[in-house]
Amino acid sequence: MKLSYLLPLSLCSLAFAAQATETPEMESYRYGMNLDITKVIAIDDPQDPFVCEVITAKMVYLNSAGETKTVAYRKLSRACSQQS
Repeated sequence: MKLSYLLPLSLCSLAFAAQATETPEMESYRYGMNLDITKVIAIDDPQDPFVCEVITAKMVYLNSAGETKTVAYRKLSRACSQQS
């Protein structure tokens, strides 16, 4: 196999990997803040199943311009709703 074929493939894969690791700047949610959410991509909230506490969760979404945005917000952990 010629080395000239491998170089463009490796450069292409490096560019894709760099693009995939870029994360949008995270913004903290403020009460009354207008969010332009077209599609929710992911919601991440740390889980501690035994402790009822306020945690910081984050949501990654697309806005109407197609830009990926991330917002962090505070919420109660799932343990709070499971306790009676």
